[in-house]
Amino acid sequence: MSSPATEAVGVWSGQQLLDAVTTASEWLDANRDQINALNVFPVPDGDTGTNMSLTLRAAVEEAQKLSPEDKKRAGLVATNIAFGSLMGARGNSGVILSQVLRGFAKEIEGLDEIDGRDIARGLNGAQVMAYRSVLEPVEGTMLTVIRVAAEQAAAAAAQTESLNIILTAAETGAKRALADTPNLLDRLRQAGVVDAGGQGLCVMLDGIHRFARGEALPKVETFAALGAEMDFLDKIDNLHGEDAFGYCTNFMVFGKEIPFEQARADLAEMGQSAVIVGDGSIIKVHIHSLNPGLVLEYAMQYGELGQIKIDNMSLQTEALIEQRSTVVQQPQHYGEQSILAVAAGDGVADAMRSMGATDVIRGGQTMNPSVEEMLEAVEAAPTEDVILLPNNPNIVLAAQQIAVLTTKRVKVVPSRSIPQGLAALATFNSEASLDENVAEMTEALASVQTLEISRADKSASDNGVSVIKGQAIGLLDDQLVAGGDNLAAVAIDTLGRADLDRAELITIFFGQTATRADAELVERLIAEKYPKISIEVYDGGQPHYGFVISVE
Repeated sequence: MSSPATEAVGVWSGQQLLDAVTTASEWLDANRDQINALNVFPVPDGDTGTNMSLTLRAAVEEAQKLSPEDKKRAGLVATNIAFGSLMGARGNSGVILSQVLRGFAKEIEGLDEIDGRDIARGLNGAQVMAYRSVLEPVEGTMLTVIRVAAEQAAAAAAQTESLNIILTAAETGAKRALADTPNLLDRLRQAGVVDAGGQGLCVMLDGIHRFARGEALPKVETFAALGAEMDFLDKIDNLHGEDAFGYCTNFMVFGKEIPFEQARADLAEMGQSAVIVGDGSIIKVHIHSLNPGLVLEYAMQYGELGQIKIDNMSLQTEALIEQRSTVVQQPQHYGEQSILAVAAGDGVADAMRSMGATDVIRGGQTMNPSVEEMLEAVEAAPTEDVILLPNNPNIVLAAQQIAVLTTKRVKVVPSRSIPQGLAALATFNSEASLDENVAEMTEALASVQTLEISRADKSASDNGVSVIKGQAIGLLDDQLVAGGDNLAAVAIDTLGRADLDRAELITIFFGQTATRADAELVERLIAEKYPKISIEVYDGGQPHYGFVISVE
């Protein structure tokens, strides 16, 4: 490694920036178990530390591919770090981290060396981009931590250019914000923990600051497990609706220094159902407009246009009405669509395929697929239109990144569980348009209740339910509702808390931690208590959860 900047006013080359982030990556990896342990729920899904570590590792690996000459340029190194983090992003925390790095990179773009004030400016860009990545930002999370770090760095930068002083201010602000997260989120306060993602950011800043001071990384001490990763950062951009008339206009803009926010606002005013994403160099546009020519003419001022596709929805609607009036005509065919579902367990994967999934991306609880892995599956899909079913709350945000990385039309149905994914698949109509299918499949998510029965990974208390490590626990739609010593008894207890008044079917997938005999016992108990409800049992093979049960 090159020498860190230790003088009062120091600057970093691209190589020193890369070395600093590499140190942060190593420190994050060393501390990931402590970060994973910051769980509110006692289920084995505490993978914030793992996801952030793998994301930052991918960022460093991408930047290491640069030539020795290019590694001298700080702005170029930061750009490659940001790209690598996006491609390697795993889970919500990994995706938000990639946006932190992206925002930082945009602020120092083109610089060969950076000083403390450049870092402060980069941190401000990082917090702006991070907040923008979440539809409904929640305070008391890693968003709060990066924002306060940026604010403190900016205050210090108003007084000095010192890289070390500004990094000290940023780290101090981050730690102060982290300590305050339980006061901002009741779930953290009740569990007696701080936010896991915020802890990860503090570890990263600490690693960077240690490099700046020239300090070696200390050995990580053993720790006591605490408690589940946050699930409140899953509220993402709603998919656009479908309009009956006008022109469905899709295109990309390739330019330089595009005023993205202004362009997005102006374009959105020119039609309906606008989905506009990108940055200062690339914009991807989907909009329904009565005059697509005006939309394209406006966009041309910002650069070259590409991948232009315009569909006349008015003619499509008229044709559909005419066909429906003639019994001999077939419904309008809108083209083939692929469905990619994320799942763990051979039985669950087989169920997804039998319900119409084109292919299955392996992953799920504690093994979130990266953005790059999902992108590879999308590119390998046999059609240009692709629907993604993440089937886990911690994969939804990563799945949302795919659309801007491919020329294919990719839509995410934000399924948070295996039962929701199966319910969505059941509504797919090969004769419907992509947008119609996405709307119907998204609506179907609310038609099913999800029960997950597991063993407590640690002792915890939530929603008035206290469990000790090793006990059976029951989650109903992500909420801890039951606990006890017997797996089958907890399954029945959890089911009793579901809305069964209009239930017609209960489907049981037993996993690696349960046996067929366990499943048959649960089936018999359900049949005795709810004789009017049909029951189906399958060997799901899923890890971690003894039973995944859907109620429809």
